[in-house]
Amino acid sequence: MAILFFDIDGTLAVGTNVPESAAEAIARTREKGNLVFICTGRPRAYAEAHFGAYADGFVCCNGRLATRGDDIVLDKHVSRETVDEILAILDSFDIGYAFFGVDGLYYGGNEQFRHIAEEVHGELGSLDEALEKGLDLFSYDIFFRELADRDRIAMALTGISLVNPHGPHPSADLTITGYGKGDAVVDISKNLGVPIEDVYAFGDGVNDISMLEAAGTGIALGNALPEVKEVADYITTDIDQDGVANAIAHFGLA
Repeated sequence: MAILFFDIDGTLAVGTNVPESAAEAIARTREKGNLVFICTGRPRAYAEAHFGAYADGFVCCNGRLATRGDDIVLDKHVSRETVDEILAILDSFDIGYAFFGVDGLYYGGNEQFRHIAEEVHGELGSLDEALEKGLDLFSYDIFFRELADRDRIAMALTGISLVNPHGPHPSADLTITGYGKGDAVVDISKNLGVPIEDVYAFGDGVNDISMLEAAGTGIALGNALPEVKEVADYITTDIDQDGVANAIAHFGLA
Protein backbone atom coordinates (compact mmCIF):
# COMPACT_ATOMS: atom_id res chain seq x y z
CA MET A 1 0.00 0.00 0.00
CA ALA A 2 1.15 3.52 -0.82
CA ILE A 3 -0.02 6.89 0.46
CA LEU A 4 -0.42 9.82 -1.92
CA PHE A 5 -0.54 13.37 -0.51
CA PHE A 6 -1.94 16.12 -2.74
CA ASP A 7 -1.84 19.87 -2.38
CA ILE A 8 -5.03 21.46 -3.73
CA ASP A 9 -4.46 24.82 -5.40
CA GLY A 10 -2.37 24.51 -8.55
CA THR A 11 -1.74 20.79 -7.96
CA LEU A 12 -5.00 18.88 -7.72
CA ALA A 13 -7.37 21.66 -8.72
CA VAL A 14 -7.85 25.09 -10.20
CA GLY A 15 -10.28 26.69 -7.80
CA THR A 16 -12.55 23.75 -7.00
CA ASN A 17 -12.24 22.19 -10.46
CA VAL A 18 -10.30 18.91 -10.57
CA PRO A 19 -9.21 17.83 -14.08
CA GLU A 20 -11.11 14.76 -15.21
CA SER A 21 -7.87 12.87 -15.83
CA ALA A 22 -6.75 13.52 -12.24
CA ALA A 23 -10.10 12.45 -10.80
CA GLU A 24 -10.02 9.21 -12.77
CA ALA A 25 -6.39 8.44 -11.85
CA ILE A 26 -7.07 9.06 -8.16
CA ALA A 27 -10.11 6.77 -8.28
CA ARG A 28 -8.00 4.03 -9.86
CA THR A 29 -5.18 4.29 -7.33
CA ARG A 30 -7.68 4.11 -4.45
CA GLU A 31 -9.30 1.05 -6.05
CA LYS A 32 -5.83 -0.48 -6.08
CA GLY A 33 -5.71 -0.12 -2.30
CA ASN A 34 -3.63 3.04 -2.00
CA LEU A 35 -4.66 5.87 0.33
CA VAL A 36 -5.10 9.47 -0.79
CA PHE A 37 -4.78 12.44 1.56
CA ILE A 38 -5.44 16.05 0.65
CA CYS A 39 -2.61 18.12 2.17
CA THR A 40 -3.43 21.81 2.03
CA GLY A 41 -3.17 25.21 3.62
CA ARG A 42 -6.94 25.47 3.34
CA PRO A 43 -9.20 25.03 6.38
CA ARG A 44 -10.94 21.74 7.10
CA ALA A 45 -14.44 22.81 6.05
CA TYR A 46 -13.31 23.99 2.62
CA ALA A 47 -11.21 20.92 1.89
CA GLU A 48 -13.83 18.41 2.98
CA ALA A 49 -16.71 20.20 1.25
CA HIS A 50 -15.07 20.48 -2.15
CA PHE A 51 -12.71 17.50 -2.29
CA GLY A 52 -14.31 14.84 -0.11
CA ALA A 53 -14.91 12.59 -3.10
CA TYR A 54 -11.20 12.31 -3.84
CA ALA A 55 -9.64 11.48 -0.49
CA ASP A 56 -9.42 9.03 2.40
CA GLY A 57 -8.24 11.78 4.74
CA PHE A 58 -7.39 15.46 4.98
CA VAL A 59 -4.33 17.32 6.23
CA CYS A 60 -5.41 20.94 6.59
CA CYS A 61 -3.99 24.23 7.90
CA ASN A 62 -0.57 23.51 6.34
CA GLY A 63 -0.12 20.29 8.29
CA ARG A 64 -1.39 21.15 11.76
CA LEU A 65 -4.81 19.46 11.59
CA ALA A 66 -5.57 16.07 10.06
CA THR A 67 -8.82 14.13 9.90
CA ARG A 68 -10.18 10.80 8.67
CA GLY A 69 -13.93 10.83 8.57
CA ASP A 70 -15.14 12.40 11.80
CA ASP A 71 -11.92 11.60 13.64
CA ILE A 72 -9.15 14.09 14.30
CA VAL A 73 -5.96 12.09 13.81
CA LEU A 74 -3.46 14.92 14.23
CA ASP A 75 -3.79 18.09 16.31
CA LYS A 76 -0.90 20.56 16.39
CA HIS A 77 -2.75 23.73 17.32
CA VAL A 78 -0.78 26.90 17.90
CA SER A 79 -0.05 28.22 21.39
CA ARG A 80 -1.82 31.39 22.53
CA GLU A 81 1.58 33.02 23.02
CA THR A 82 2.45 32.43 19.36
CA VAL A 83 -0.95 33.68 18.22
CA ASP A 84 -0.47 36.88 20.23
CA GLU A 85 3.00 37.37 18.75
CA ILE A 86 1.63 37.00 15.24
CA LEU A 87 -1.28 39.34 15.88
CA ALA A 88 1.04 42.08 17.13
CA ILE A 89 2.92 41.94 13.83
CA LEU A 90 -0.19 41.74 11.64
CA ASP A 91 -1.86 44.68 13.40
CA SER A 92 1.20 46.85 12.78
CA PHE A 93 0.39 46.57 9.05
CA ASP A 94 -3.33 47.38 9.44
CA ILE A 95 -4.47 44.41 7.33
CA GLY A 96 -7.15 41.74 7.63
CA TYR A 97 -6.64 38.15 8.68
CA ALA A 98 -8.61 34.97 9.31
CA PHE A 99 -7.51 32.24 11.71
CA PHE A 100 -8.65 28.63 11.21
CA GLY A 101 -10.08 26.46 13.97
CA VAL A 102 -11.25 22.86 13.90
CA ASP A 103 -14.70 23.72 12.58
CA GLY A 104 -14.71 27.49 12.05
CA LEU A 105 -12.88 30.49 10.63
CA TYR A 106 -12.48 33.70 12.57
CA TYR A 107 -11.83 37.17 11.18
CA GLY A 108 -9.83 39.95 12.77
CA GLY A 109 -7.98 43.13 11.84
CA ASN A 110 -9.08 45.91 9.50
CA GLU A 111 -12.74 45.50 8.55
CA GLN A 112 -12.18 46.92 5.06
CA PHE A 113 -10.64 43.60 4.03
CA ARG A 114 -13.44 41.42 5.36
CA HIS A 115 -15.16 41.25 1.96
CA ILE A 116 -11.99 39.74 0.44
CA ALA A 117 -11.88 37.13 3.16
CA GLU A 118 -15.57 36.32 2.71
CA GLU A 119 -15.11 35.94 -1.05
CA VAL A 120 -12.59 33.20 -0.28
CA HIS A 121 -14.08 31.57 2.82
CA GLY A 122 -17.71 32.60 3.12
CA GLU A 123 -19.16 33.59 6.48
CA LEU A 124 -16.57 34.23 9.18
CA GLY A 125 -16.84 34.33 12.96
CA SER A 126 -15.12 36.80 15.29
CA LEU A 127 -11.49 36.17 16.17
CA ASP A 128 -11.87 38.15 19.40
CA GLU A 129 -14.68 35.83 20.48
CA ALA A 130 -12.69 32.73 19.47
CA LEU A 131 -9.76 33.91 21.58
CA GLU A 132 -12.03 34.67 24.53
CA LYS A 133 -13.42 31.13 24.34
CA GLY A 134 -9.92 29.66 24.12
CA LEU A 135 -10.65 27.86 20.85
CA ASP A 136 -7.75 25.98 19.25
CA LEU A 137 -6.29 27.72 16.19
CA PHE A 138 -4.08 26.11 13.55
CA SER A 139 -3.13 28.53 10.77
CA TYR A 140 -4.27 31.73 9.11
CA ASP A 141 -4.72 33.75 5.94
CA ILE A 142 -3.87 37.42 5.44
CA PHE A 143 -5.68 39.97 3.25
CA PHE A 144 -3.97 43.14 2.06
CA ARG A 145 -3.98 46.01 -0.43
CA GLU A 146 -1.17 45.13 -2.83
CA LEU A 147 1.56 42.54 -3.37
CA ALA A 148 4.22 44.89 -1.98
CA ASP A 149 2.36 44.75 1.34
CA ARG A 150 2.51 40.97 1.28
CA ASP A 151 6.28 41.04 0.79
CA ARG A 152 6.78 43.43 3.71
CA ILE A 153 4.60 41.28 5.93
CA ALA A 154 6.52 38.18 4.89
CA MET A 155 9.75 39.86 5.93
CA ALA A 156 8.32 40.87 9.32
CA LEU A 157 7.14 37.29 9.91
CA THR A 158 10.51 35.69 9.11
CA GLY A 159 11.14 32.85 11.52
CA ILE A 160 7.53 32.86 12.70
CA SER A 161 5.45 32.12 9.60
CA LEU A 162 6.10 31.20 5.98
CA VAL A 163 3.96 33.09 3.47
CA ASN A 164 2.44 31.08 0.61
CA PRO A 165 1.14 33.56 -2.02
CA HIS A 166 -2.20 33.10 -3.79
CA GLY A 167 -0.85 34.38 -7.11
CA PRO A 168 -2.10 37.90 -7.92
CA HIS A 169 -4.98 37.63 -5.44
CA PRO A 170 -4.55 40.02 -2.46
CA SER A 171 -4.32 37.16 0.05
CA ALA A 172 -1.93 34.46 1.21
CA ASP A 173 -1.97 31.48 3.55
CA LEU A 174 0.62 31.08 6.27
CA THR A 175 2.54 28.10 7.61
CA ILE A 176 3.36 28.74 11.26
CA THR A 177 6.87 27.50 11.93
CA GLY A 178 7.41 24.50 14.16
CA TYR A 179 5.18 22.07 12.29
CA GLY A 180 4.28 21.86 8.61
CA LYS A 181 3.10 19.64 5.80
CA GLY A 182 6.30 17.61 5.82
CA ASP A 183 5.97 16.80 9.52
CA ALA A 184 2.37 15.71 8.96
CA VAL A 185 3.38 13.44 6.08
CA VAL A 186 5.94 11.69 8.29
CA ASP A 187 3.64 11.35 11.31
CA ILE A 188 0.62 10.10 9.38
CA SER A 189 2.72 7.58 7.46
CA LYS A 190 4.14 6.25 10.74
CA ASN A 191 0.70 6.05 12.31
CA LEU A 192 -0.59 4.05 9.36
CA GLY A 193 2.47 1.81 9.28
CA VAL A 194 3.46 2.77 5.73
CA PRO A 195 7.21 3.06 5.01
CA ILE A 196 8.22 6.53 3.84
CA GLU A 197 9.56 5.05 0.61
CA ASP A 198 5.95 4.18 -0.24
CA VAL A 199 4.80 7.76 0.25
CA TYR A 200 4.29 10.15 -2.68
CA ALA A 201 3.69 13.88 -2.36
CA PHE A 202 2.41 16.19 -5.12
CA GLY A 203 2.80 19.97 -4.95
CA ASP A 204 3.48 23.27 -6.67
CA GLY A 205 3.90 26.00 -4.00
CA VAL A 206 6.39 27.03 -1.35
CA ASN A 207 4.33 25.45 1.44
CA ASP A 208 4.67 22.12 -0.40
CA ILE A 209 8.47 22.03 -0.24
CA SER A 210 8.68 20.32 3.15
CA MET A 211 6.08 17.77 2.01
CA LEU A 212 8.04 16.88 -1.12
CA GLU A 213 11.25 16.63 0.87
CA ALA A 214 9.67 14.40 3.53
CA ALA A 215 8.00 11.94 1.17
CA GLY A 216 9.78 9.00 -0.35
CA THR A 217 9.01 10.54 -3.73
CA GLY A 218 8.34 14.23 -4.15
CA ILE A 219 6.51 15.20 -7.35
CA ALA A 220 6.30 18.76 -8.65
CA LEU A 221 3.71 19.80 -11.19
CA GLY A 222 5.04 21.36 -14.38
CA ASN A 223 3.50 24.67 -13.29
CA ALA A 224 5.26 24.55 -9.90
CA LEU A 225 7.52 27.33 -8.68
CA PRO A 226 11.22 26.88 -9.53
CA GLU A 227 12.17 26.33 -5.89
CA VAL A 228 9.63 23.49 -5.66
CA LYS A 229 11.01 21.81 -8.76
CA GLU A 230 14.51 22.03 -7.27
CA VAL A 231 13.58 19.71 -4.37
CA ALA A 232 11.37 17.34 -6.39
CA ASP A 233 12.38 13.81 -7.30
CA TYR A 234 10.19 13.98 -10.38
CA ILE A 235 8.62 16.79 -12.40
CA THR A 236 5.40 15.97 -14.21
CA THR A 237 3.43 18.04 -16.71
CA ASP A 238 1.27 21.07 -15.87
CA ILE A 239 -1.99 20.67 -14.01
CA ASP A 240 -3.94 21.35 -17.21
CA GLN A 241 -1.81 18.87 -19.16
CA ASP A 242 -2.77 15.81 -17.10
CA GLY A 243 0.07 16.35 -14.62
CA VAL A 244 -1.42 14.31 -11.78
CA ALA A 245 -2.58 11.46 -14.02
CA ASN A 246 0.76 11.31 -15.84
CA ALA A 247 2.70 11.07 -12.57
CA ILE A 248 0.41 8.40 -11.16
CA ALA A 249 0.88 6.39 -14.35
CA HIS A 250 4.65 6.97 -14.37
CA PHE A 251 5.05 5.40 -10.93
CA GLY A 252 2.61 2.56 -11.61
CA LEU A 253 0.25 3.66 -8.88
CA ALA A 254 -2.92 2.96 -10.86
